[in-house]
Amino acid sequence: SRELKQEPNIGMCSKWHTYGNNGGRDVLLFNPTQQNWKEPSLTPLECANRNSCYPFAVSLEGVDVIVEPGVHSFKITSLFPRDEFHVALEGPELSPTFVEAHGDGTYTASYCVELPGLYKLHVRILQINGEVSLRKEIFASPFSVLVKGGAELQNPISAQPNPIYQDACTNARQATQGRWVRFDHAKHFNLVPSFEVQKWEEVLEMSRDEYIWLPYSCRIRPMNYDDLKALFQNLSHCLCCDSYIRSLFSDSMLYLGIFKKKYHRHTRAGRMQHSNWEINGVSMAWHDKEYFEACRRKRPNGFTIENVLTEHVEPVTNHTTAEDDNFVFFVGHPWSGDHRRAHRTNNAVQIAQRTAFLNLGSDTDIFDAMAFAYPRIYDQACDGAHVSCIISGELTVLGFWEMLILAQLL
Repeated sequence: SRELKQEPNIGMCSKWHTYGNNGGRDVLLFNPTQQNWKEPSLTPLECANRNSCYPFAVSLEGVDVIVEPGVHSFKITSLFPRDEFHVALEGPELSPTFVEAHGDGTYTASYCVELPGLYKLHVRILQINGEVSLRKEIFASPFSVLVKGGAELQNPISAQPNPIYQDACTNARQATQGRWVRFDHAKHFNLVPSFEVQKWEEVLEMSRDEYIWLPYSCRIRPMNYDDLKALFQNLSHCLCCDSYIRSLFSDSMLYLGIFKKKYHRHTRAGRMQHSNWEINGVSMAWHDKEYFEACRRKRPNGFTIENVLTEHVEPVTNHTTAEDDNFVFFVGHPWSGDHRRAHRTNNAVQIAQRTAFLNLGSDTDIFDAMAFAYPRIYDQACDGAHVSCIISGELTVLGFWEMLILAQLL
């Protein structure tokens, strides 16, 4: 009975730049290039190769270093109209951020913060004009920011004489609409149930991280790797269509002991990397809808997952998802800018995410990997885009959390 929910324990940022009740969160917006923009003499590549260009030519205006909980904005000015900046407020929480490109070399960066405390505000260049990756902090970044005042939380559990906690998450839309909170602050503000604190401490020690993902309207149950293996083994899954979902399952299944190392070697970086395969109940369709549909007709008892990187997400509407008990549409992970050549932009991934939440029916469950991973993409990516892999014999933090969120739905 203590797990029943009366009102969501949400804060003021829960609906900020989201798609309302549909779930999902915007993190950036690119407006068309304006006629008044004057093209610089340097190309994006020349700018990246010259120390006298970026970050010298990037300036900030209006950064407040003492603020109260709420929404705060500042201005970025650069040479190009389609630069990509990663703005991150890191402290008691990893606050959601939003950057709007106005199409004339100016940008408005905003963040929404709920918890008081000391933060670092990072402003980083990811890409120059969507063509060349750079990955550099601008001068003076990170800024030290003090958030003063009380936590801006609606219906805080700490204020309730008889706390009533949220229901456990049952769909990806709810589970991926939330924020990262440092665990000591989550305990201080009673954002996690007291009866789960010890299990969460064990989980965070295992994952080697200090932040916990807290959905706004449901509760993630803590699980360790043995719990995950018990849930995922002996299940069949149909996956499509690209390397994001392939890497997530290939590496996670290996780490959990469901895949053998020889299979992982072929699926992750070997001869089966860009091909269809089926191993231990996991069927991966590499951009092959016919292979994917053939798997679906077998009625898998695990997940049916479709992952699309671009804005062309219409194919998911061409078949009935209601027939799959656990159909989840994955929008792409953000791009970290590690590769010098910009294979894709986060603007393109954002368009895919926005299109999915606005165009797909409410009966299609959507995993918002874009907004979920974006606050951590600068230092938690494996190889430029993927966030799920095994490094030094351990599954990455975001890889663990993505599997943990999926486990809530089984």
